[in-house]
Amino acid sequence: MAASTSTAPSLPDAADIRRNFFYRAGVNTFTSKYRDRFGDVPILRITEMYLTRAECNARLNTSVGASPADDVNRIRTRAGLPNLTASTASVATILRERRLELAFEGTLIHDLRRTQSNVSTFPYNADRLVMPVPQREIDTNRNLVQNPGY
Repeated sequence: MAASTSTAPSLPDAADIRRNFFYRAGVNTFTSKYRDRFGDVPILRITEMYLTRAECNARLNTSVGASPADDVNRIRTRAGLPNLTASTASVATILRERRLELAFEGTLIHDLRRTQSNVSTFPYNADRLVMPVPQREIDTNRNLVQNPGY
């Protein structure tokens, strides 16, 4: 996989109802997907499973379970967008759908690292893109070592 040098955000199309899931406060953008901070927060969504299967099938040129276009179209239909054709359901298109559908859910950093895409000015494998091991965990288990860069 070739490394990408650009991680400019892909904005949803004007007709994409997912645009309504975000709001701005000052210069910051927030999601309104999970405003109930004490409610049940999904760990894994079926949408992520469809997108994962679509990406795998697109990369392997297979249709296990469903075609990549069918999996992406299930999500695009719910978002009020027109269907993709089989020829337009490329890996790049599927990754864009992942970015739009799973925005603010913590999956983007893993997708960027998995696809070896740079994160802003950092290479995909930079130490700064790995979270530190909490000190209390290191204090509890002396066999743990801190991640590089911390």
